[in-house]
Amino acid sequence: MFRFDELVDRQGTGSKKWDKYLGQPVIPMWVADMDFRSPEPVMEAIHRRVNHGVFGYNEIPKQLLEVVVARLKHRYNWVIQESDVIFSPGLVPALNQVCRGLVSENGAVITAIPVYPPFLDAPGNMGKELITLEMKEDESWQFPVEEFARQAEIRPDIDLLLLCHPLNPLGRMLSVAEMQDIVAICKRFDIKICSDEIHCELVLDGRQHTPIASLGPQAAEMTITLMAASKTFNLAGLGCAMAIAENSLLRDQYRKGGEGIMANVNTFGFVATEAAWTDCSDWHEALLDYLAANRDYVYERCQMITGISVNWVEATYLAWLNVQELGLPDPRSHFEQAGVGLSSGADFMGPGYMRLNFGCPRPLLEEGLNRLEKACN
Repeated sequence: MFRFDELVDRQGTGSKKWDKYLGQPVIPMWVADMDFRSPEPVMEAIHRRVNHGVFGYNEIPKQLLEVVVARLKHRYNWVIQESDVIFSPGLVPALNQVCRGLVSENGAVITAIPVYPPFLDAPGNMGKELITLEMKEDESWQFPVEEFARQAEIRPDIDLLLLCHPLNPLGRMLSVAEMQDIVAICKRFDIKICSDEIHCELVLDGRQHTPIASLGPQAAEMTITLMAASKTFNLAGLGCAMAIAENSLLRDQYRKGGEGIMANVNTFGFVATEAAWTDCSDWHEALLDYLAANRDYVYERCQMITGISVNWVEATYLAWLNVQELGLPDPRSHFEQAGVGLSSGADFMGPGYMRLNFGCPRPLLEEGLNRLEKACN
C-alpha cells in the first residue's frame, strides 16, 4: 500500500543529506532525515494551499492547535491547553531560544552525552557554560542519575537540563524510573528541564513514549517540551516545531529568549503538520513496521561484521555503531572511502562510534551495509 521500498533520487535537489556527496559514489546514511516520500495527504494539503496562490503573513491556525492538544491527550494521556503551545521554525532554534531565555546571566547548562550536536552548541551560542554527564555502553547507556545529582549539588549555577528523550544517537527510551529520578533532582536543586521529544512518534516494537512533563504537576511545572511532526513524516525542510510549557513563567521566559531573533513558522509548515497529525495514521503505523524491520536487519548484519557492534534501537531510525575495535584514526573518512557516509560519533561527544541512519528503502540499506562490511575486512 505504501511505497517505502521506492528509491527516490534526491541528488541535485538541494538535499543536505545527499548533496554532501554529490557526484561521489557514496551512500549518505548520516543526517537524520528519511529517504521516503511524505504521506499523500501531506502533499495534497500542500498542493491545495499552493493553488490558493497568496502567501502573505500568517497566524497560527486554530485548528492545528486543536489537533496538537487532542493528539497529546490521545497518544500520551497528557492534557495541555492551547495556550501552552508556542510554535517555532525548528527544534534547533528552539534549543538556542531556551538557553537564551531560561538561563541566568552567569548560569550553566547540563546535558548527558553522547547527544545530538546542537545540544552541545546551543549553550555556547548564548554565552552559557556547558557541563556534560557521560552515559556509558557498559552501563547500558543509562542516564547518569548519580553523577547528575552530584553535579547539581556542587554547581548551584546550573539552571537548565537539556534532555534528549528518546535518546539521539543512542536510540534508547528513558524509563519512567529514570525520568522520575531526573525530576526529583531538578526539583531539589531548582533546575529547569528542556526535553527534546522530536523522535517520540518513532518508538518501535509497540512501546509507549511517556513525555517527562506528563509525569505529574511537579514535572510539568519545570519542563519545556520540544516536539514536531518533522522526523516522523519527513517534513524537516518545512520548518515547523513547537515548545510546550504548562508553566506560564517558563513560557514568558522562553518567549523573551526569542525576542528580536526568532522567525515565524511558514505557511507550509503549518499545513503539513496539520495534515500529518490528522490524516496519516495508517502511513505512520506502516512506517513503524518498516523501520522496525530495517532495525532488525541492521542488528543482524552488524552481528556478523568483525570489529563492529551495535546497541538495540528502541526508538528513532538511528543506529549507534561501536567501531573502536577497528582502531581507525579517522572512521568517517575510512567509511566514506568505502562508499558509505555515516555521522562521526565524535560530533556527539562519542568518539569511537558512528551513527547510521536506517530510515531508507531496504535495497539502499542492504547496499550500504554491504559496503560497511567490506570496509571492515
